[in-house]
Amino acid sequence: MYKWYSIKRIVAVNKKYGGVLMAKEIERKFLLTKVPLKTDGPGDLIAQGYLSVENEEIRIRSKIVCPKEKDDKSSKFFLTCKGSGDLSREEWETEIPKWVFDALWKKTEGRVISKIRCTMTLPGGLKAEIDDYFQKLNGLVTLEVEFPDEETANKFTLPEEIEGRDVTFDKRYKNKNLALNGLPK
Repeated sequence: MYKWYSIKRIVAVNKKYGGVLMAKEIERKFLLTKVPLKTDGPGDLIAQGYLSVENEEIRIRSKIVCPKEKDDKSSKFFLTCKGSGDLSREEWETEIPKWVFDALWKKTEGRVISKIRCTMTLPGGLKAEIDDYFQKLNGLVTLEVEFPDEETANKFTLPEEIEGRDVTFDKRYKNKNLALNGLPK
């Protein structure tokens, strides 16, 4: 049976109507034991739900940008498709209207995560995202770093002030699995 939400179908429709093409995501993920004190800002509130969680994943996300100034608060909504893989995989994302997010959110029941995401600039100019999960994942804090290529990713080590272990290849720490199974045991 053909699923309306297959990645190939979504990308084909998006290309036809002038959307964004797929990109390669090269990323490492670390389980933090010591959280950095200094970040680039207050962080954003993210709610993420999964429509499909087979090898490839399809998710929706709401991102409430925390205000930098008193009245500077906005929400954005995204549909994202990711291919299979650990260190490197295909990724496609597009912004969607709130009403589309609301309609799809109902389809993610039992497959959601909530987190506060802060960013920080690492030595060498790399950007890191620190995710502090809550609700069923309370206490879990991870750091993700995206890289321009796999060689840079493979050479990367955490700065001394950040303590954690690499969970890039541990499928239990993929967000889709956290949404389905909760905290790894």
